[in-house]
Amino acid sequence: MIDDPMTQLLVEITGTFWSLTTRYNIAPTELVPVMTWSKESGWRLPMMRWWLVPHWANEPSARYSMFNAKAETLASSRAYRTPFRRQRCIILASGYYEWKKQGSLKIPYYIEPETGPGFAFAGLWDRWQKDDQVIESCTIVTAAAPTSMQQIHHRIPVHLTVAESRNWVNNETNSDRLNDILRPEIRTAIRVTPVSTIVNNARNKDDRCVEPLGEAIIIH
Repeated sequence: MIDDPMTQLLVEITGTFWSLTTRYNIAPTELVPVMTWSKESGWRLPMMRWWLVPHWANEPSARYSMFNAKAETLASSRAYRTPFRRQRCIILASGYYEWKKQGSLKIPYYIEPETGPGFAFAGLWDRWQKDDQVIESCTIVTAAAPTSMQQIHHRIPVHLTVAESRNWVNNETNSDRLNDILRPEIRTAIRVTPVSTIVNNARNKDDRCVEPLGEAIIIH
């Protein structure tokens, strides 16, 4: 997450200036800034754990992969159906990584918009509490990758336009509109660039994680 472009994207969506810190190679279970909105509170930008802990869970656990949620099962999944109804959020990213298998190797790629400040990903959040321990956590919604993207990975995060971002977090948005927002498509051209396997270690948090190691391709 690069601070200046993300600040620009936040202003475009909310009309408000927010200060963000540049961070590289954010991994599941780490804290990320999450955009929420309600009529009562307006826009908020709390830090949340990127790995959803359902409010009904006995305890926080990494047993199941809860950092991504499939768009196709949001309404039926026990873990996601309540957040899908009333706790939708936006998770910002300058870009993200995917790994493509080539022989015995997995090659990392950095994926970012060809133009524009970054991605606004559709997300869900929940609040877990036990005694005096409280965890607010989130998950990124993914969809089946369009044909043009399948050469890299079979799924993509659902990335939103500015207008879709506002509709996504509004609890008055009807189900037809939500389903339209979740359609699997590339909304803006994206740049896919091979990068170093240094990103495979989540302890590496510097700009080497986004240094190109080859020529980028543009996917529409």
